[in-house]
Amino acid sequence: MESSLLLTDSISDLFAEVSNTGRMTPLACQKLQAAMLDQQTTDEEKQAIERLLYAIRLGRVQVIEEIHG
Repeated sequence: MESSLLLTDSISDLFAEVSNTGRMTPLACQKLQAAMLDQQTTDEEKQAIERLLYAIRLGRVQVIEEIHG
């Protein structure tokens, strides 16, 4: 249960960060894809992940090798 809460926090944090920067690392993208397959991921979390992945497909979010401050 606690790991699910940590996942929720990290998805929420990532969603906020990506919304502000318009950028995501390939590792973060892979983690989101893995979270979609996780049985403990809630519907709300999956919606947030789908929105991020859709934004990548539309070109609104760039997947870049490294994010510099």
